[in-house]
Amino acid sequence: MTPPAESIAASRYLMHLMGLFSLLLFLAACTDVPNLPPGPNAALVPQTYLVQPGDTLDVKFVKNPELNEQPTVAPDGRISMLYAPNIEVAGKSTEAVRQELNDAYAKQLKEPGVSVALKDAVTWKVYVAGEVTTPGEIDGTGPVPSLIQAIAHAGGMLPSGDTEKVVLVRRTDDNQKKAYLMNYDAAARGEKPSDDVQLANYDVLFVPKTGVADVYTAYNQYFKQFLPSNIGLNFGTNF
Repeated sequence: MTPPAESIAASRYLMHLMGLFSLLLFLAACTDVPNLPPGPNAALVPQTYLVQPGDTLDVKFVKNPELNEQPTVAPDGRISMLYAPNIEVAGKSTEAVRQELNDAYAKQLKEPGVSVALKDAVTWKVYVAGEVTTPGEIDGTGPVPSLIQAIAHAGGMLPSGDTEKVVLVRRTDDNQKKAYLMNYDAAARGEKPSDDVQLANYDVLFVPKTGVADVYTAYNQYFKQFLPSNIGLNFGTNF
């Protein structure tokens, strides 16, 4: 018996949709995030906390406590003390600041015996967006978290996240924005530890969707409504 014309038309339409969906899967497998310039890892991974504007230092002198001060780092990154006026400290470790102050005060004191500690650190903010459990703002004081730590603060990656193409957006000194492509997966496995960069204030991390996740969303939004309820599709990872 010849099937009704309506049934033939419906079957052809379904085959058309399935073919279009297969094409989407193929394109997802072939499409790649554009290569962004690699991050300057030496600058992005400080080994110790670096002083920044807004921090308050606790400077003490072992034999001359009357000279003790607690200067706050000015917006231009400098502090000014009695025998060390207008000294630049931003971007330096507390040990480097201690050595510089010790040298400056050695011109006035035989044994300065300077110690420098971080009394109050400025609050930092970083932002994690995209395919993480709880996207949004993360803030705190002291050392800014690394890429892996920030994503952990955001509840971790969703299964739909592309762990190999996390985008880091950072402000430059001239207030522009520059993007870097980081491999979270390789950093977490220890294969590329340089990608577990220590973040800077106001950094933005964006975890994009995988190509498969994009296609799955398209399937749910645009195709599923046209398919009979007894037809399902299996999604794999080996395209």
